[in-house]
Amino acid sequence: MKKALIIQNKYIGDVLVASIIAKNIKSVFPDIEVHFFCYNKAISILDNNPYINKIIDFDDTELKKIPVLWKYAQYIRKEKYDIIFDPYAKLQSRFIILFSNAKRRISFNKPFFKNLYTDVFLEEKYPKIVCCTSIENRCLLLTPFFQDFSTINFQTEIFLKDSEIADARKLMSQVGITFSKPILMIGVLGSVLDKSWPLEYMSELINLLTQNFNVDILLNYIPNQKKEVENILKNVTNKKPIYSNILGKNIREFSAILKNCTALIANEGGAVNTAKAIDIPTFSIFSPHKFRKDWGCYENLFIHKSFHLMDIFPEVYQEFSIKEILKNPTPFYKIMSPDKVLPNIDKYLQEVLKISPKGKTFFKIPSLHPKITALAITYNEEVNIDRYLNDISFADEIIIVDSYSTDNTKNKFLKYPNVKFIERKFDNFTNQKNFAISQASNDWIIFFDLDEHIPEGLKIEILTTVNSENTKDAYWVYRNFFFSGKHIKYSGWKNDKVIRLFKKNKVHYRENKFVHEEIICDTKAGFLKHKIDHFSFNSIDSYHKKLNQYASLKAEELFKKRQKPNFFHYYIKPAFRFFSHYFLQLGFLDGKSGYIIAKMYAQYVLDRYKYLDQLWIENRKL
Repeated sequence: MKKALIIQNKYIGDVLVASIIAKNIKSVFPDIEVHFFCYNKAISILDNNPYINKIIDFDDTELKKIPVLWKYAQYIRKEKYDIIFDPYAKLQSRFIILFSNAKRRISFNKPFFKNLYTDVFLEEKYPKIVCCTSIENRCLLLTPFFQDFSTINFQTEIFLKDSEIADARKLMSQVGITFSKPILMIGVLGSVLDKSWPLEYMSELINLLTQNFNVDILLNYIPNQKKEVENILKNVTNKKPIYSNILGKNIREFSAILKNCTALIANEGGAVNTAKAIDIPTFSIFSPHKFRKDWGCYENLFIHKSFHLMDIFPEVYQEFSIKEILKNPTPFYKIMSPDKVLPNIDKYLQEVLKISPKGKTFFKIPSLHPKITALAITYNEEVNIDRYLNDISFADEIIIVDSYSTDNTKNKFLKYPNVKFIERKFDNFTNQKNFAISQASNDWIIFFDLDEHIPEGLKIEILTTVNSENTKDAYWVYRNFFFSGKHIKYSGWKNDKVIRLFKKNKVHYRENKFVHEEIICDTKAGFLKHKIDHFSFNSIDSYHKKLNQYASLKAEELFKKRQKPNFFHYYIKPAFRFFSHYFLQLGFLDGKSGYIIAKMYAQYVLDRYKYLDQLWIENRKL
């Protein structure tokens, strides 16, 4: 073998990882000449690399032009390469491969294009050795030359000169860094704002570092992100140990500055990949759309750690596709609030970097994400308590307003220290719920009944909704109604919906409604896509008691409106209710259950007017 070419367009991390191929092919063929076809903005990462003999650089925009691409294809053909590695495997590199005339052309097994290559390999979904597929899959291209895959050298490297490191140290000294204490570089932003941990969260990270640890802090960012950095610093209380203007003129100068630091804490990306290539410890915060299995490189080593949304809410990825997350990443980032992330960074500083906190005082970590209060009104709900509290465990505050239950409801709730339990004499559902709202201390409220089950998808949807921008003041939730364990699909329950998520100061219950309480919201409510399961009916007897209570309260409501019952109310309305549930709303399709429901609701209407008549009789006696 005389000559090899590696094609890797695009980003610094990709180019850095692909350079591993050069190191390993040289170990097999020491005299081979290795060239690297590379995006011109990333070539400095390859400077001084002893395994690369020549860099062929290009402008990314120009290469998209057919004449320019053809020019490069002709040039590469003339070089007469024995091997071409194509880890990039996109249209431009395939065009070059087509005309290359190389003896061995090695890439990944992709549909329609595999015949362009002499050797193709299926990319692995999960890593086996260095905790990331981004490295291991590129090294798959080396398997024709290695009998044992595990003997490949998987470590990325940037080859800095001693003079570059010394010049960076001198630059740092000139701005006042004494190197007498640990130096932490903080990558405060990703490549774009949508790929960055929220700015207000990053402020709290810096507050944690400056208040708890005796360290110097260097901020890393792209020069055009200066405005965002200023916004971060506005919320930082102690700016004295912070250096925000030591950026480096290029990737090599940045790398040399980083080499003089103790560690890097950053949004996962190019800066983290650079740190790992120069053996600097890292703690990275992953974007919700990226995964450790792909880019958590070398986390099998003690010095590299990270935080991912998967650590606290793996269920998110069962409910949302990567495309959905990429389309609107903000609410997913906001779930990764400082109170979830910063304890991990604090532990990393102390246990991995061996940096001790100063003094005994400790910075209180705020959550910053919108807080949620879970409210419920109860009476004899002991059988539902454990499931309910598990369902609303994501809430920041839990308040129960109980109507002096006669079972074990109170004692069961009091076993949970995070539950605020209040007893109030029941007058009607509306007043009870409005009282509960008045007790809430957070802006967002979830108000579920204890006989409702909140599925995981709805929990995640609630969290992402309240963390989104341009939220509605209230949200409808559809319900699945269950009758003795059977899902009722018709009988008037097909499109049953209730408002269960709303803003405290924007919503209240209509005061003159005693039962089937009605939400008042001045703006149009939104809809959540996930449904709740409503297990209101456990037995005919218990449900009849519930409807009887509703009938009594509805009668009081009608009495206050001075309505009097007549023949129409006693005979026509109950009959029509049965007809509506059983025929108009297709209750007969629910079988025997549909008939029972129709009959019970007809009785409920009749009982309502019987109670109303009784109220008028008692009124005349007065």
